[in-house]
Amino acid sequence: MGKEVEVNILGNKYSFLTDRDINEAIRIAMFVDEEAAKIKEDDPYSSENTIAILTALNIADKLFAVVSDLKELERYVE
Repeated sequence: MGKEVEVNILGNKYSFLTDRDINEAIRIAMFVDEEAAKIKEDDPYSSENTIAILTALNIADKLFAVVSDLKELERYVE
């Protein structure tokens, strides 16, 4: 069973269970908070829902770029 962790994202507290190391889960939440803060800084009047969606899209974009780079490296190694 997972360990409970409490994090703060854009001033809101969230509690969830994780199988990851607690410190790693906190670092992930801090990354999300930083990404969300950038969006809020650019448009402070956006709703929390809009900020959440744009944050998710930005993080997904970064993930896709890393996966693409990894696939390219795997092809290079083969």
